Amino acid sequence: MAKKYIPDNSWLKCDKGSVPVKLKVTHHNNSKIYGEYLANEMDMIPGENIPPLGTCSIAGGPCKFAPIYWDKCNEGVKLNGYKLVFEDANLLCQQGGKISVDFNAPSSSSGFWFSYGSVALAGQWMDYNGVLDYNQRGVIYDVEKGKLALTTDTGSQHRKGNYGEMKDQVYYREQGWRDIRKESPNMDIDKPTASGIDGAYEKGGVYRETDAKYDQAKLKTNKGSGNRELDVKWTNDHIDNGAITSAEDARRMRRANNNGSLERAVTHIDTEGNMRNIPVNDDGYRKGAGAITDIEMKPPSKASQFIQGTRSSLRNSKPVQALANSNFSAAVQSSKGATKANDALWKATQAVESSPALKTTGKVLGRGAVVVGVVLDAASIYSAYQEEGGFGDKTQQATGSAVGGMAGGWAGAEIGAVIGTAICPGIGTVVGGVVGGIVGGLIGSGAGSKIVDWLF
Repeated sequence: MAKKYIPDNSWLKCDKGSVPVKLKVTHHNNSKIYGEYLANEMDMIPGENIPPLGTCSIAGGPCKFAPIYWDKCNEGVKLNGYKLVFEDANLLCQQGGKISVDFNAPSSSSGFWFSYGSVALAGQWMDYNGVLDYNQRGVIYDVEKGKLALTTDTGSQHRKGNYGEMKDQVYYREQGWRDIRKESPNMDIDKPTASGIDGAYEKGGVYRETDAKYDQAKLKTNKGSGNRELDVKWTNDHIDNGAITSAEDARRMRRANNNGSLERAVTHIDTEGNMRNIPVNDDGYRKGAGAITDIEMKPPSKASQFIQGTRSSLRNSKPVQALANSNFSAAVQSSKGATKANDALWKATQAVESSPALKTTGKVLGRGAVVVGVVLDAASIYSAYQEEGGFGDKTQQATGSAVGGMAGGWAGAEIGAVIGTAICPGIGTVVGGVVGGIVGGLIGSGAGSKIVDWLF
């Protein structure tokens, strides 16, 4: 059976790339065979004939296509002086990938468009450190806006301690301190009170231990052991009981605790939410410990205030509150599976945070994913524009899909994160944000392309 050739606008895939793209045949000299522009050996120029193919699994970043040659061409049939490419040919790349025709890839003529940027937005919710910040800031916002009382109907005061602990952890995260506690940061305002280190941090080789106190609460001395909160013996006992995740951090913090270089402080939060750093000495008292200083979380921008207000309205709506207070949510949160998942996410986050290279790479890749998604959307629009030679129906649909997908992805991720958090803060937030973003992106892509098509 005679082999066929590759027509213009065929979908291509790379075995090392993440997304299919459309081939644009340009070296045809306006000559058609069987009514089609057919690819020849020169149709391999990056950008002109072949857009970036997503993320390269070899290079570990955006596609940097460097063509070598099409490996299967017809020696006896030429167009414009160049050999035609067979349909089963591979275009070899210097990075190590092989590009081939994908006859099962979606065709723009089917009316299907998708926003790659929306997928990248959804992927942002896989950053567990960001999820922790999202949950803690949400609780702090609701408390300080009067939407969440610090005294329960039964008169319990434990919310005050949890609120103070969250503010302490957010503040030190903002300041670039690495949280080294084994226990995952507190995301539950109703978490039962327990004895332990509220904050253990490292920054530039310096170790610091904190205890959050709300209003009139003060450091206590255990009458039985004689140990006082934050003193040397109390700290060593908690380190011995596994309070610190990494054995190396535990060793260094113990050494600092014993040689007097460990920084100790009470993070005091008053009834107005104002914070003060109150240093204490090795015995857990103020004498000779240093000056008291006012500290504060970074003030939010107007955009952040708007987003926080929107999130607060969603999570305090009756349906979401009903879900959060349901037996189903209680069962999920208390399950071993949810606990293990949150512990695993926290341990993985600490591993990344403890490595400067991984920490920097993670931030770059996280931001880069959105950029790559937007670039791929732009490439899709440009491909449609070139195909039509102007702003025609396909270009309009691709544009609407990109805009609608990004908007739908953002909204879907926000709604999904709120619902997921109501079921189980942490792992529920991650799953809800990712799934909601993808679903929202799909809906937004379809709606956007239809709206723009209708308008024009």
